[in-house]
Amino acid sequence: MTLTMPDTLESLQLGQVIDGVERPGDRVLEVRNPGRRSEIVGTVVDGTLEDVEAAVAAAVAAARGWAATTPEERIALFARIADEIDAAAEDLATLVARENGSVRSIIRRELIGASHAFRDIEGYLAEKLAPRDYPSGTPGSFVRVERKPFGVVACIVPWNAPLILTANKIAPALAAGNAIVLKPSPFAPLGVTLIGRIAASILPAGVVNIVNGGGEVGGAITSHPEVRKISFTGGGETARHIMRAAAEQLKGVHFELGGNDPAIVLDDADLEVTVDRIVDSAFRRSGQVCFAVKRIYVPQAQAEEFRRLLVERVDRIAVGDPLDERATMGPVNNEGQLTKVQGLLERTQAAGRDVRVLGTKLSPEQWEEGLFSLPAVVLDAQQDDEIVREEQFGPILPVIAYETEEEAIALANDTEYGLCSSVWSRSPSTPSRSRRASRPA
Repeated sequence: MTLTMPDTLESLQLGQVIDGVERPGDRVLEVRNPGRRSEIVGTVVDGTLEDVEAAVAAAVAAARGWAATTPEERIALFARIADEIDAAAEDLATLVARENGSVRSIIRRELIGASHAFRDIEGYLAEKLAPRDYPSGTPGSFVRVERKPFGVVACIVPWNAPLILTANKIAPALAAGNAIVLKPSPFAPLGVTLIGRIAASILPAGVVNIVNGGGEVGGAITSHPEVRKISFTGGGETARHIMRAAAEQLKGVHFELGGNDPAIVLDDADLEVTVDRIVDSAFRRSGQVCFAVKRIYVPQAQAEEFRRLLVERVDRIAVGDPLDERATMGPVNNEGQLTKVQGLLERTQAAGRDVRVLGTKLSPEQWEEGLFSLPAVVLDAQQDDEIVREEQFGPILPVIAYETEEEAIALANDTEYGLCSSVWSRSPSTPSRSRRASRPA
């Protein structure tokens, strides 16, 4: 079967994409709408080990020819991919909102970023891939550094921001001259498969291959000896398995894993602006963003006002079907994640913390059928609380009061996680009152 965009994105049935053609299969994975679990959004073929072998073989065969193309040829092809993504953007936004659970406005913005990842590749090629000459220290000689493609790169994409993460993985890998094997998450594979399919339909056969499936397929891809680099976004436990497989064969790896991202609010911060922006970060995609704000440190003197503003702002969140234009937050993506979030919330409440469950239910009669969770804040969290120590990856946000900036920095750094952090101030270059007060006279 040749690769074309489906006439409709309703009730999709997608096969693997291997060597430029769609490959059917006997087993399929159902993709259900997290806002309406009875609705099957579509299906993808559940890959086999034979599919993995065929996909990697196709990538190996295509890699040399693709690496020989010029930057100008790649740029022209990537512009066509970006145009196709833009042309399908509204349909893709609706589809991915239904399979992923993020509200459609978020997916629309994600698609803009996905097309830009391909359209802006010219600067990447000029900056990263051009040969560079350096003085060697010996008169009349120099050292030249040239970057060569790995050959075959595995790109493994999560469910929470599937389109932008797909584009951000495959566009640079392809621009560098690699062929790829793309594996979407089984929790949101449809939009990723279509983005990959757009690229596969425009690039030479075998340069982009897509195999859907679960852990067995992922393990077969990452441990395959012909796969020379792995780009993975997801959880730490899966990353450990990938790292072990990569170490056996000295593969390159690129990981973006979880975060427990602190926000330190200084005593000169504009609290209304700060609260508004932190809430936007923390509850986007129902809190299911690795670099979202996940814990807040506020000066003791401003804590009461900050809490008041935070409750007021979070209470304006409207939770409902991701296609409901009134909704500012959709459901949690999958049942396992909902169970984790609800358990964390219940244990925090049982510990006696001041937990406020806020927001508005849109169409509450539909809630029993979906994976919905209202946003919550923990107003008197302590550093050793589970909600502070662990990445919640859901719509719960703890607030911790501090006395001095030194204490806030120590608390923010008291974690095994990395990834992101933020400091909120009107004038970051000027020491705030709490810092001045903490210094010896």
